[in-house]
Amino acid sequence: MTQADHQRIAVIGGGVAAHSALKAFLAAAGDTVGPTTVDIFTRESHRPYRRPSVNKDILIDGKGPEDVSLPGAVFDGSDNVDVELHLSSEVTAVDTADRTITVNGEQYSWDQLIFATGASPRHLDAPWLKGRDVHYIRTPEHSTSLRDSLAALSAEDNVVIIGAGILGLEAAAGASTLTEATITVLEAQDDICRRILPAAAAGWLRGKHTAHGIDIRCGLSDEEINDTVAELDPAVMVVSVGLDRDISLARSAGLEVGRGIIIDEYGRTSVPGVWAAGDCVEIRAEDGTVTLPEDEGSARLLGGIVGLTMAGQEADRFLLSPPKGWSRQYGLMLNLVGATGRPVQSGQPGPSSHPSDHELVLVSDDDELVVFSLESRSGGESVVSGVTTVGRSPVVRKAKNALGMTLTEVESEFFTDGALIPST
Repeated sequence: MTQADHQRIAVIGGGVAAHSALKAFLAAAGDTVGPTTVDIFTRESHRPYRRPSVNKDILIDGKGPEDVSLPGAVFDGSDNVDVELHLSSEVTAVDTADRTITVNGEQYSWDQLIFATGASPRHLDAPWLKGRDVHYIRTPEHSTSLRDSLAALSAEDNVVIIGAGILGLEAAAGASTLTEATITVLEAQDDICRRILPAAAAGWLRGKHTAHGIDIRCGLSDEEINDTVAELDPAVMVVSVGLDRDISLARSAGLEVGRGIIIDEYGRTSVPGVWAAGDCVEIRAEDGTVTLPEDEGSARLLGGIVGLTMAGQEADRFLLSPPKGWSRQYGLMLNLVGATGRPVQSGQPGPSSHPSDHELVLVSDDDELVVFSLESRSGGESVVSGVTTVGRSPVVRKAKNALGMTLTEVESEFFTDGALIPST
């Protein structure tokens, strides 16, 4: 076997997209792929883990990265595929002409390359952050550091969280279990979680935080945030205002980039043999649709497509499935599927979700919630475009399957004489 017969694949990034690409490649390789070495380079010191667990399990429950790791068997490779995971490895340059990458000062050759560089928390450059103990949340180290800082506070201290999205509110909920300090959340939008929650669900969740002593202030200008931070003089601050896709390395390598690394529906970049998947991408479909995926499900799906295609197998093109999300706060699980959010105010960072026209509340009590986001269609019929639930009762479980139902079907399935039908 000559050196030319041996294929080298390099993967930049060690998250769920990289993990999914490797898993799919190994499953598809079989006897159809010749001897291959896959090198995965990640800046982090941990094996790939579930990103949502950083807030939910590490910050709140004190778990470690090993507790939330993705299955490690894929790194054992197969008979004809050798896999090496390079932890704490910084890729500083990519040469698409010579097909090399520079890692910790050393060069590695590649025949095919995957960018799975992900995203980083959006940082703020504001005068009211100067000289303070400021935390961002994205990695296990971030959550562990924040957990330690919160545990050291007293009841006389203040904690300020900038951003009332899901991650910011998860941080607030977690902080309330870790410290007796006063916790205040500051938000520029006029309500919490506009991008991800319908109004009724936002009101329900805000009530939970208020009941636990969290002070949430929305609709604040930069000046008002500045004045509030000065007044509260927080001992700890958390900033959660969105993410920035890590595209600088791809840009310097000559790949086409926009808000993310531009790819087609199969993960192909503008350079042959170079692929991308995960939070770092901007998908431009043949029909002109532009998608900026941010959820774990999309990273898994696109990573799998890339892995299959690299192995020479046919894969379905990326089709954006209804987004799914979840959040655990105060011991309750909030589940989201479909287009559940509302438009954000102009000039604010982050893409606006597709807004619903109106919403229908089926259940709203202390431990359960069902809100249908409805979209008007031609002909005057409304369709369930998003479902937000809390709880596990029969009616909640039934409601989770209502995506795509017409309002007429909802009324038939869930109501009789205007009253909610008990689900069995």
